[in-house]
Amino acid sequence: MISEKSLFDRINSDSHGYSLRFDYGCLHYSILNSLQNMLNVRKGSLVSSEDYGIPDFSEFVSQFPDAINKLKLAIQDFLYRFEPRIQSVFITHEPDIDKPLELKFSIVTKVFIDDDMQNLSFETVLTSSGQAIVRG
Repeated sequence: MISEKSLFDRINSDSHGYSLRFDYGCLHYSILNSLQNMLNVRKGSLVSSEDYGIPDFSEFVSQFPDAINKLKLAIQDFLYRFEPRIQSVFITHEPDIDKPLELKFSIVTKVFIDDDMQNLSFETVLTSSGQAIVRG
Protein backbone atom coordinates (compact mmCIF):
# COMPACT_ATOMS: atom_id res chain seq x y z
CA MET A 1 0.00 0.00 0.00
CA ILE A 2 1.22 3.47 -0.88
CA SER A 3 1.89 5.90 1.96
CA GLU A 4 0.12 9.21 1.67
CA LYS A 5 3.20 11.04 2.97
CA SER A 6 6.72 11.00 1.61
CA LEU A 7 9.53 9.73 3.84
CA PHE A 8 10.72 13.30 4.39
CA ASP A 9 7.17 14.37 5.40
CA ARG A 10 6.94 11.48 7.87
CA ILE A 11 10.34 12.26 9.43
CA ASN A 12 9.46 15.93 9.88
CA SER A 13 5.91 15.32 11.06
CA ASP A 14 4.83 16.52 14.50
CA SER A 15 2.31 13.68 14.63
CA HIS A 16 3.46 10.46 16.27
CA GLY A 17 0.22 8.55 15.83
CA TYR A 18 -0.77 6.26 13.02
CA SER A 19 -4.12 5.75 11.41
CA LEU A 20 -5.48 2.80 9.45
CA ARG A 21 -7.63 5.19 7.40
CA PHE A 22 -6.02 6.43 4.19
CA ASP A 23 -6.08 10.21 3.70
CA TYR A 24 -6.40 11.14 -0.02
CA GLY A 25 -6.07 14.85 0.76
CA CYS A 26 -2.82 14.23 2.58
CA LEU A 27 -1.48 12.25 -0.39
CA HIS A 28 -2.44 15.04 -2.81
CA TYR A 29 -0.80 17.68 -0.62
CA SER A 30 2.33 15.57 -0.12
CA ILE A 31 2.79 14.99 -3.87
CA LEU A 32 2.08 18.68 -4.57
CA ASN A 33 4.75 19.64 -2.03
CA SER A 34 7.16 17.14 -3.56
CA LEU A 35 6.55 18.49 -7.08
CA GLN A 36 7.04 22.06 -5.83
CA ASN A 37 10.42 21.13 -4.39
CA MET A 38 11.50 18.94 -7.31
CA LEU A 39 10.64 21.41 -10.07
CA ASN A 40 12.68 24.14 -8.40
CA VAL A 41 15.93 22.16 -8.73
CA ARG A 42 18.00 22.60 -11.88
CA LYS A 43 19.75 19.64 -13.45
CA GLY A 44 23.41 19.51 -12.47
CA SER A 45 23.01 21.57 -9.31
CA LEU A 46 23.33 18.57 -6.95
CA VAL A 47 26.78 17.07 -6.63
CA SER A 48 25.38 13.79 -5.32
CA SER A 49 23.02 13.32 -8.28
CA GLU A 50 23.99 15.15 -11.46
CA ASP A 51 20.81 14.11 -13.31
CA TYR A 52 18.40 15.25 -10.57
CA GLY A 53 16.39 18.31 -11.58
CA ILE A 54 14.92 19.86 -14.68
CA PRO A 55 16.99 21.62 -17.33
CA ASP A 56 17.61 25.34 -17.00
CA PHE A 57 15.11 27.21 -19.18
CA SER A 58 17.88 29.26 -20.79
CA GLU A 59 19.03 26.05 -22.53
CA PHE A 60 15.78 26.06 -24.52
CA VAL A 61 15.41 29.74 -25.47
CA SER A 62 16.91 29.32 -28.93
CA GLN A 63 14.71 26.31 -29.64
CA PHE A 64 11.24 27.87 -29.36
CA PRO A 65 8.55 26.73 -30.15
CA ASP A 66 10.00 23.18 -29.95
CA ALA A 67 11.37 24.07 -26.52
CA ILE A 68 7.95 23.67 -24.88
CA ASN A 69 7.69 20.04 -25.95
CA LYS A 70 11.29 19.32 -24.92
CA LEU A 71 10.67 20.86 -21.50
CA LYS A 72 7.45 18.83 -21.08
CA LEU A 73 9.34 15.63 -21.86
CA ALA A 74 12.16 16.57 -19.46
CA ILE A 75 9.66 17.22 -16.65
CA GLN A 76 7.79 13.98 -17.39
CA ASP A 77 11.00 11.91 -17.36
CA PHE A 78 12.15 13.60 -14.15
CA LEU A 79 8.86 12.88 -12.35
CA TYR A 80 8.86 9.23 -13.46
CA ARG A 81 12.38 8.75 -12.19
CA PHE A 82 12.23 10.59 -8.87
CA GLU A 83 8.63 10.52 -7.58
CA PRO A 84 7.93 6.82 -6.93
CA ARG A 85 4.31 7.32 -5.83
CA ILE A 86 3.10 8.26 -9.31
CA GLN A 87 2.40 5.68 -11.99
CA SER A 88 1.80 7.89 -15.01
CA VAL A 89 2.25 11.52 -15.95
CA PHE A 90 0.37 13.49 -18.60
CA ILE A 91 1.51 17.07 -19.19
CA THR A 92 -0.12 19.69 -21.40
CA HIS A 93 1.00 23.23 -22.12
CA GLU A 94 -1.64 25.86 -21.31
CA PRO A 95 -0.68 29.06 -23.18
CA ASP A 96 -1.39 32.32 -21.34
CA ILE A 97 -1.44 35.32 -23.70
CA ASP A 98 -1.48 37.72 -20.73
CA LYS A 99 1.85 36.35 -19.43
CA PRO A 100 3.97 35.35 -22.44
CA LEU A 101 7.17 34.99 -20.37
CA GLU A 102 5.65 32.28 -18.17
CA LEU A 103 5.09 28.67 -19.12
CA LYS A 104 1.95 27.14 -17.68
CA PHE A 105 1.49 23.38 -17.63
CA SER A 106 -1.29 21.10 -16.50
CA ILE A 107 0.07 17.92 -14.92
CA VAL A 108 -2.19 14.92 -14.39
CA THR A 109 -0.71 11.97 -12.52
CA LYS A 110 -2.12 8.58 -11.64
CA VAL A 111 -1.43 6.78 -8.38
CA PHE A 112 -2.43 3.28 -7.26
CA ILE A 113 -4.18 3.17 -3.91
CA ASP A 114 -5.46 -0.20 -2.70
CA ASP A 115 -5.68 -1.61 -6.26
CA ASP A 116 -7.56 1.49 -7.42
CA MET A 117 -6.20 4.10 -9.82
CA GLN A 118 -6.67 7.73 -8.72
CA ASN A 119 -5.98 10.89 -10.74
CA LEU A 120 -4.23 13.84 -9.16
CA SER A 121 -4.11 17.14 -11.07
CA PHE A 122 -1.71 20.04 -10.67
CA GLU A 123 -1.15 23.38 -12.35
CA THR A 124 2.48 24.38 -12.74
CA VAL A 125 3.78 27.80 -13.74
CA LEU A 126 7.42 28.25 -14.68
CA THR A 127 8.17 31.94 -14.26
CA SER A 128 10.62 34.03 -16.27
CA SER A 129 12.96 33.99 -13.26
CA GLY A 130 13.09 30.18 -13.39
CA GLN A 131 10.90 29.51 -10.35
CA ALA A 132 8.27 26.77 -10.49
CA ILE A 133 4.96 27.37 -8.73
CA VAL A 134 2.76 24.29 -8.30
CA ARG A 135 -0.91 24.44 -7.34
CA GLY A 136 -3.33 21.61 -6.96
